[in-house]
Amino acid sequence: MGKEGEIIQDDQPVAPAVYWAQRDDVLILTIQVEDIDRDKNRKVTLNEKSLSFSGKGGAENKDYKCDITFFKDVDVEESKYNATARGLKFLIKKKEKGPYWTRLTSEKMKLHWLRTDFSYWKDEDDSDDEDQQRDANLEKLMAQMGESGGGLGDGDAPSMDDLDDEKDSDDEELPDLE
Repeated sequence: MGKEGEIIQDDQPVAPAVYWAQRDDVLILTIQVEDIDRDKNRKVTLNEKSLSFSGKGGAENKDYKCDITFFKDVDVEESKYNATARGLKFLIKKKEKGPYWTRLTSEKMKLHWLRTDFSYWKDEDDSDDEDQQRDANLEKLMAQMGESGGGLGDGDAPSMDDLDDEKDSDDEELPDLE
């Protein structure tokens, strides 16, 4: 036990930020640890029930570790990952294609380091056709705006000559402050 006011260094590994999203057949996971691609001693173990990671990274070359026990089984042979300067990116195949999992982990408790990856998130009831249709509609709308002068800078700015010259209550002078 340290003296009062003394900071005790704890060499225990830290849980990295983990982001996840899913489709009906895959999980998309990112373990965010900078410079993990340089750590040749990192350990990644994936089995049908869990994922385990440990390694060193970040500006301070800290030890990181996390263990995830999946909600359901995954297909190890069809899964893959890639190490980048920003972290590890996983594409993990679910053993059974079907409805979205209600959560990533088998535990019902909230894990402070586990977050939803909204850059990959897609609701279960969204279909690929709906996404493509939305993108097509947006492109069509943008094209129409360009053709009809809906943008600014084409010299088609509206004239302001027909605005009333009447004074309104906003134009009155304010009394001096005391």
